[in-house]
Amino acid sequence: MIELKELTVTLGDKRVFDRYSAELPDKGIVIVSGESGIGKTTLLRVLCGLVKPENGMITGLSGRKISVVFQEPRLLEQLTALENVALVSDRTKAEFLLNALNMHDELHVKAASLSGGQKQRVSLARAFAFSNDVVLLDEPFTGLDEHNKQKAADLIRSARLAVVVTHDPADAALLNSNRKIQL
Repeated sequence: MIELKELTVTLGDKRVFDRYSAELPDKGIVIVSGESGIGKTTLLRVLCGLVKPENGMITGLSGRKISVVFQEPRLLEQLTALENVALVSDRTKAEFLLNALNMHDELHVKAASLSGGQKQRVSLARAFAFSNDVVLLDEPFTGLDEHNKQKAADLIRSARLAVVVTHDPADAALLNSNRKIQL
C-alpha cells in the first residue's frame, strides 16, 4: 500500500494540500477526480517526485519504478513515434504497444507531424514500454476518439497500478475502477 500522510504542499501563494492523507492500493486502477485547480495534477507530481511536500511523508513508493503520462505529450519532436517509445524499451515492445494503440501507419512518422491524439497515444505507449510498477496518468484520453479511448483503456487496465486523473465520468467508467479519490 502507498500511504500519503499529512502532506502539506504550497505552490506559489496557494496551499494545495493542507495535511492531506490518503491510501492507494498496491494494484489496480485509482481514479482521481475533482474540480479544476483542486490539486489533481499536483498529487501526481508529488507521487513521482517532481514536487516535494513541505510536511508529511509518502510511504510505499521506495524502490518502485514510476512512469508518467503528462497532460501534454512530452515527445522528442525530431524522433519518430517508434523511436520515442523505443527510448525506454526495445523496438519490438515499442512496435507492439504502438500497434495496440492503433498507430500502425504512424510508426515511422516524426512526432512533430503527428496529431494531438496520435501524440497522446505515443505518450501512452512510451509509459507502458518502460518497465514500471506504477503508472501515473494525467487526463490520458485527451484528444482520443471513442475507438482509441477504448484501446487506451485496455492498455491502462493492464497496469499493475495506475493512478488516473480525469474530469470525465465517462472516461473513468471505461477503466472499471472501484477505487476513487475525490479531491
